[in-house]
Amino acid sequence: MKAVLKGLPSDFPLTERPYEDMAGALGITGQALIDELSALKRAGYIRRVSAMVAHRAVSYEGNAMVVWHVPDDEMEKAGAVMAGFDEVSHCYERGTGGYWHYNLYTMVHARTRKDCMVVIERMASRSGIGDYRVLFSTREFKKTSFTIKND
Repeated sequence: MKAVLKGLPSDFPLTERPYEDMAGALGITGQALIDELSALKRAGYIRRVSAMVAHRAVSYEGNAMVVWHVPDDEMEKAGAVMAGFDEVSHCYERGTGGYWHYNLYTMVHARTRKDCMVVIERMASRSGIGDYRVLFSTREFKKTSFTIKND
């Protein structure tokens, strides 16, 4: 399992048979790799194998982190509502650190800031959470997917 996770490339090969190509580097078949990834997903170690879109490169200028103040007894419901929006790429509960009260964080993506605000307003309405702040992205310094370092 760990060998498969460590052996996956950070860039998905743009070839006709990417799983076969990745599997070959691991010394297994493409089907064995798919089976291993499926087992990792069923076990809860991974959620999915997917592309990471460079939002600005594909004209998505409305990218915002939205911080929400959610009462503890409403966190499960609010988290599920927020995570259910297609425009949300990340949804996390975080501690407040004792210096501010925002405890749910979402990354919202849309073509424009106006479109992003429409989504955020729908999120607020659907969740019933009205205490939030919108922090639009202004510059990207780094964006990578998680990788396991070889020991």
